[in-house]
Amino acid sequence: MKPGKLGYLYILITIIFFSTYEVVSKTLVNRVNPFQVNFLRFFIGGILLFIVLLAKGDISIESKDLGKVMIVGIINVVLSMNLLQLSLNMPDSKASIAAVIFSSNPIFVTFFAAFITGEKINLNKIFGLLFGVLGVILISLDGIKIDHVNLKSPVLALLSALLYGLYTVLGGKVSKKIGSLKMNSYSFLLGSLTLLPFLIIFKVPVIKFDYSVSFQILYLSLFVTGIAYLTYFMGLAQTGAGKGSLVFFLKPVLASIFSMVILGERITSGFVMGTILIIFGITLVLYWNKETPKNSKNLQ
Repeated sequence: MKPGKLGYLYILITIIFFSTYEVVSKTLVNRVNPFQVNFLRFFIGGILLFIVLLAKGDISIESKDLGKVMIVGIINVVLSMNLLQLSLNMPDSKASIAAVIFSSNPIFVTFFAAFITGEKINLNKIFGLLFGVLGVILISLDGIKIDHVNLKSPVLALLSALLYGLYTVLGGKVSKKIGSLKMNSYSFLLGSLTLLPFLIIFKVPVIKFDYSVSFQILYLSLFVTGIAYLTYFMGLAQTGAGKGSLVFFLKPVLASIFSMVILGERITSGFVMGTILIIFGITLVLYWNKETPKNSKNLQ
């Protein structure tokens, strides 16, 4: 398989795991504190990846890179993921809306990548983004009464998506230098350890929870956090941050399918139309490129 196509395969694996996040997290409501969930999954995920680093004999990291990794970890673990958890825990919040809004993070990735790494915003990418956003809006609004939605929840989810876009671009830069495995391991550990004092100050349990949900915690830690984040940056290294992150638009589609199969939710006409727009937008970005081969190399 060609490197570029392999990169999209890595990202697809990521999105499949990420799409189970809301469904699995729903089983933890009132059983594990949402901030505790973040700490546990990133701390455990970080340790698991660190064990792999130890096995490879490659744990060394320069101090300047360690500082960058810590910033990346704080943006993701402490800020973005906690804002998403707050969004999900707002009164009358809708998990589907929060998930769909968060899935709009490729918009922010595209623009952050343009300013930070110099990735070009081409016409096909702009139209692909527009179709993807329209699809996301259709899926999120279909069958939902807006007057029953707490507006704080969508705003927090949007802020989470913005910060995740920044995390993706900065994390991608660091990952290219020190490797995805090392970047994720250290950023997860440093981010979760930065979150730890806040848990203690606000008297949030650290490791005490309803142990009947241990399987869910381990799944979120190992697969949704450890493996999925690793394959995410492995994929971005081959596709470019802007193009690779667009596959994130598939998350609301897959999340809805998982919700239908596991939670018994129904598929609506708005969902079908939104899915078509999302797939068309991704196809537009990945396969329609009017640039010459010389210019298209800038996207990689």
